[in-house]
Amino acid sequence: MPNVTFAMEWVPQYRVPFYAALRQRLADNGVEMQLIHGDPPANRKGRRDHQSLPWAQVVPNRFFTVAGLGLTWQPVWRRLKQSELIVLQQETGLLINYPALMRSKLGGTPVALWGHGHNFNPEDASAPAEWVKSKVTRLADWIFAYTETSAEVFRSLGIDDARITVVQNSMEAAAPQPDAGPVSDEVAQLVSDVAGRSSRVGWIVSALDRWKRVPFLLEVLDATRARVENFEFFALGAGAEAEILAEAARTRPWLHVVGPVFGADKAAIGALAEVTIQPGLVGLHVIDTFATATPMITADISYHSHEASYLEPEINAVVLPAKASAEDFAASVAEVFEDDTRLASLRQHCRASAEVYTLEAMVERFAQGVISALALR
Repeated sequence: MPNVTFAMEWVPQYRVPFYAALRQRLADNGVEMQLIHGDPPANRKGRRDHQSLPWAQVVPNRFFTVAGLGLTWQPVWRRLKQSELIVLQQETGLLINYPALMRSKLGGTPVALWGHGHNFNPEDASAPAEWVKSKVTRLADWIFAYTETSAEVFRSLGIDDARITVVQNSMEAAAPQPDAGPVSDEVAQLVSDVAGRSSRVGWIVSALDRWKRVPFLLEVLDATRARVENFEFFALGAGAEAEILAEAARTRPWLHVVGPVFGADKAAIGALAEVTIQPGLVGLHVIDTFATATPMITADISYHSHEASYLEPEINAVVLPAKASAEDFAASVAEVFEDDTRLASLRQHCRASAEVYTLEAMVERFAQGVISALALR
């Protein structure tokens, strides 16, 4: 069987169902898949969402910092030589990319890069690193682009569209799964209590770091509670700024900071929520808003991840101007709650989007891309 190896820096929890499904889909097509990964870097461990799979190979990473740039060496070189296609992340700081791509150009194993194209966050991007990324990316034999927006970036680098697979990045949605198990007693009681108060409920399910504008989110929540008397809010996730909400919750009984939860617990909270309030960076968690029909209320800021392109203003989401104030957000949330017809329409279109941006569709696109890339040599 032809063999493809994914050498990933680490595996977040939301990727586990993807890798499991892709491995099976490739096996159905006569392709063997291997996954090698290490642990997340220090700035990611706080999210507490890294996992592995029983069949994956775990190889400890080595981390360095040079001139302020975080670098990772993945000691997987010998293992990669056994593959007929290597899939790597399009990240400047992953050192394994450079020898793998150079060997590919000298007739060695083809290399596919999986990524966004470039960093869309101007505050987080390094101009030299982005320049290196643009040059190195051109060496790839195949590209797996997160979204169509990502594909546009790759095309602008001169990469032939015939060598680009748009995977339509997705994940397993916040809906009950057959193997999710029961809802925990703590979450079940919390959901029951809030439901019993006939509350209007919002939520956020995301890593709570500085890109999510957590202090501003708290302002929005306070302003919303002032307008909507029975408003309650769930915060799901961990991160460097999660404690801001946890501290606030001590004096706000309507604010429930749950931490990172998955499976049945996440689905139970999602089933109770009516809207997603996310004034900061929007990313892959748009899938949860679609699956739970909780339309996102966000702002048109410049550093959203590419999955924000799945949002359609006034169709499946409410998108405010970038400079919208906390009071502007609160007014929008209140207006959505007060207009049953508008809320029903937004939720209906979220469900329609959930049928488009599925994990199954991503797996199929990725599998076909792997098969096409293997046919290169």
